[in-house]
Amino acid sequence: MCVQAPLEERLDDADAAVVGRVVAERHGELNGLPQLFLTVEVEQRVKGDVERTLEVRSPSGTDCDVDVPRDDPVGLLLTSAPDGVWLATACSVVNPGQLVVEGGEPRGGPIKVAIGAVILAAVLLWALRRMRKGSRPKLPGAPEP
Repeated sequence: MCVQAPLEERLDDADAAVVGRVVAERHGELNGLPQLFLTVEVEQRVKGDVERTLEVRSPSGTDCDVDVPRDDPVGLLLTSAPDGVWLATACSVVNPGQLVVEGGEPRGGPIKVAIGAVILAAVLLWALRRMRKGSRPKLPGAPEP
């Protein structure tokens, strides 16, 4: 049974979160327990430092199996195993659109900062130049110097 927590809390608890597509799967074993190894092509990284292609390990033959259609977009909340492998269960599967909305970073942040810095520099240069000249604009109704 999955925890019925809001997606925001589940995302905070995850080591990584991605939107991707399962492109391959293979069955294997780990310590005698059946496992499913999924190859996921990452379309969007939502949280964590992940590669473009991930191998995700999931239990097999249990109620916690990850059951997602191949080549369809899927949101995954991942946990990092001590050996560095990404882990997922049925509870790790989330709606990709909701995941992007909840955890997506605003785009264009560095560009907006750079444009703001250029505008600020231009205004400051203009103001300094006006101060050096000592000239004031001729405004209607302003007292004469």
